[in-house]
Amino acid sequence: MNEQDTRTTQSLPHYPSNWRIAADYDPNAHLMNLKGRDYMNVQNRLLWFIRDQRDFIAKGLATTSYVIRTELVEQDRDAGFAHFKTYVRDVIGNEATMYGSEAAKDFPDYAEKASTKSLGRALLALGYGTAFAPEMDEGERVVDTPVERRRTAPAARSSAMATQTAPATPAPAAPTAPVAKATPARGSDEPVASEQQLVSIRKLCVALGKPEPNASLTYAEARQLISQLSTEYQRSRRAS
Repeated sequence: MNEQDTRTTQSLPHYPSNWRIAADYDPNAHLMNLKGRDYMNVQNRLLWFIRDQRDFIAKGLATTSYVIRTELVEQDRDAGFAHFKTYVRDVIGNEATMYGSEAAKDFPDYAEKASTKSLGRALLALGYGTAFAPEMDEGERVVDTPVERRRTAPAARSSAMATQTAPATPAPAAPTAPVAKATPARGSDEPVASEQQLVSIRKLCVALGKPEPNASLTYAEARQLISQLSTEYQRSRRAS
């Protein structure tokens, strides 16, 4: 360790050993089986998130605090319904706002459940437990309204895309890191990767120093890639 590193280490504030919650966090060790699928509950998503944020702060990699803020949007005590939103920001500036609602007919403690749901979804949007979250899988209840797609010839489609994306003044472009595109890679029947999945993939690729995949991904391919990158990330953390 050189003199500059020594000064940097000495200048960092001291944090109790239990402030970081754990020496490491392996998400695969905190999964439960839910209807035959791996699932990470909101408590473990939150522990994972806080552990990462406090680790970044303790190592001097971040100077701002993380934020978790949950607010009541609507509650009807007579009808037994509650709607919450949660805003989460990590120490490097990524942020997400997600909503959750529940009814008394499903849970006696419906208000608490709605609050927890909004928190869990906000953490998912930041990449914590995204690969192990059945609630983000639309299944048969798709969010977008189905529309009829007009099929165009490949040559015409490529020409149209080139016209839309070409710069006004052609110039040699500097090489850039490939970016995942939310467009179908194969048949139109396969669902494309969600924006939340793409955000998680980008974060994990940056953390691992890997280029982002430039090929379009399906929902299933993105889920598999997130699981693989999450495992690599945890291994690299343990090795360091």
